[in-house]
Amino acid sequence: MFLKELKIENKLGVIREIEFHKGLNLIVDETIEKNKKTTGNNVGKTTVLRLVDFCLGSSGKNLYQDSEFKDQENSTVKDFLINTEVHVTLKIVDNLDFPTDSILIKKNFLKYGKKIQEINGEIILNDKEFDLKLKELIFQTEVEKPTFKQIVSKNIRDEKNKLANIVKVLNPYTKIEEYEALFLFWLGINTDTHNQKELLGKEKTREENFQKRLKKEGELSLIEQQIELVNTKIEELQQLKSNFNFNKKFETQLNELNEVKLNLSKLSAEFSRLNMRGELILESKADLENEKTNIDINQIESLYNKASKLIPNLQVSFRETVKFHNDLLNEKIKYIELELPSLTEQLKSISKQISLLRRREKELSEFVSASEYSDDYDKILIELNSLFERKGNFEERKKYWITSNEKLERINEELVTINSEINSKDSIIQKRITFFNRYFTKVSSQLYGEEYLLSTQKSEKGYDLIVTNIEGNPSTGKKKGQIAAFDFAYILFAEEIELKFIHFIMHDQLENMHDNQLSTILVDLANSINCQFILPIVRDKIPSEIDIEKYIILRLSENMKLFKI
Repeated sequence: MFLKELKIENKLGVIREIEFHKGLNLIVDETIEKNKKTTGNNVGKTTVLRLVDFCLGSSGKNLYQDSEFKDQENSTVKDFLINTEVHVTLKIVDNLDFPTDSILIKKNFLKYGKKIQEINGEIILNDKEFDLKLKELIFQTEVEKPTFKQIVSKNIRDEKNKLANIVKVLNPYTKIEEYEALFLFWLGINTDTHNQKELLGKEKTREENFQKRLKKEGELSLIEQQIELVNTKIEELQQLKSNFNFNKKFETQLNELNEVKLNLSKLSAEFSRLNMRGELILESKADLENEKTNIDINQIESLYNKASKLIPNLQVSFRETVKFHNDLLNEKIKYIELELPSLTEQLKSISKQISLLRRREKELSEFVSASEYSDDYDKILIELNSLFERKGNFEERKKYWITSNEKLERINEELVTINSEINSKDSIIQKRITFFNRYFTKVSSQLYGEEYLLSTQKSEKGYDLIVTNIEGNPSTGKKKGQIAAFDFAYILFAEEIELKFIHFIMHDQLENMHDNQLSTILVDLANSINCQFILPIVRDKIPSEIDIEKYIILRLSENMKLFKI
């Protein structure tokens, strides 16, 4: 799929119409430096990339919000987008020369009743459904993972992590299981089991935490030995008890009393177990709440400023880290709280049963106490009751262990099945990577005379992708070249094996590259591959030997910004 047109409008009319073409597409900042105060920054070059990203599912907040200091908003841009009711329309086509299929996406920056979010005229206000619809239309798949936003994350490199990393283009807290789904999808491998794999992983963690609590009261083998010992003692006392002769009614009431005590013991143990699981959930919730970071960001602003000077390409800001961290914790809290209502109802029911049995126990105890029997018999009964209670408690704890072990066994079996299915595809995965490397080594050699290789690294959690034959700490410009080599190689690879993929690549901040590599990318690669390479750049950073006029799709300057404000 190719980008055809991006139209920016508001209630006053059309602001911009940007037409894209095949090959190199330049968004040029033509600001002429008249004095040291004229920089050309904030004219809207990168904003074009972010508007495309917004149409494809991002929140759009990065259009007016500082990526590091979220409270530092550009109120002029934000107010303009909202108050003038700006809406953006993006047209995507399957073929630029002879389009047969097209997708028209329309969005605005308003909320609630005034929110616009459409695909081909269909209103889809739910963001998850919007993501799924785009994935279905563009990639013709309905798998839950990876998301559409994750799939296209490498196509729109406008944020720090995407500009600094070749394959790890998602947020820094993304788990290997999610990356595995994304990487395999990029390689054209079916990922319809990855959502289930992620859910099973969460369930396994919860059950393992529950077993840690059980271990504090003894392992399963110890509990089984304790039950055997108690049973032996009960048999011995039952034999002694049988030597005493009492009337039938007394014997019946006594047996009922023992049965009541046994049931009370079991119910009390079950109540404790459920209460323990509830406490575990509440503790987990409290731990997660405590993990929420409430650091005064303003106090460490100076630290990040200093760090930025030492490390110009910090992958993620402190504030971004805090926000993502807290959002992730909120989702975890919602997930672990799902079991609480059911636990509460079970505890109420058991509490009611215990109350009824307590009353019956009191009645029977009074009857037995009123009967005449020897002190020796009384001691035997007391000891038997104690043993029956202990036995009930041990049997309940044994049941918890058995149930928990069965649950973990079931989870592990399902994970083994899923992982076996994925591992069974290892041969095709390696073949795909080998095929990809044919293009990757060729493009990277064309850029730097070095051959980079993509390979897999597999752990029990899943596949990871790594790029090797890279200098330990390449310069900013060279790393950007490596990223470009990967993205161009992927276009060639995906087209060759006929994958459904997006033909456009959008890169920001290529000015740090050496002129030789920049010329190779802009002229040789961008125009020889069946793709669109969309690049915002300052005019005086473009190598002088390149005739850029035929590649320019948008001219901006200090006096003519994107939104004309």
